[in-house]
Amino acid sequence: MYNPPQAPLGTFTYVVEPGDSLFTIAQKFNTTIHNILTFNYLPDPNVLRVGQVLIIPQSPPEAIIYTVRPGDTVYLIARRFGTSVQNIIMFNYLANPDLIYPGQQLVVTASLR
Repeated sequence: MYNPPQAPLGTFTYVVEPGDSLFTIAQKFNTTIHNILTFNYLPDPNVLRVGQVLIIPQSPPEAIIYTVRPGDTVYLIARRFGTSVQNIIMFNYLANPDLIYPGQQLVVTASLR
């Protein structure tokens, strides 16, 4: 059985519609493909069925989707956007925050302190 992590702000369900892809769903709900995959067991992420129910982790309304650039670290991204390293780790379900890579997309929140 698949046990997804606990979402900081909770989750909601979304029913796949014609023309949907993980990319368009992630854009629609201000999250990342990685985060959707974290909460759903999808043997082939390129295949979605109309009517399929997905669990979507909520992002804070003010969050942005940031694309990691060469040389970025979670610490530098947090400092750049005035948030905490812990927020980035928490809202991206990062098992190892030292392993981020250029091109990876991250949910970056405002400071929740």
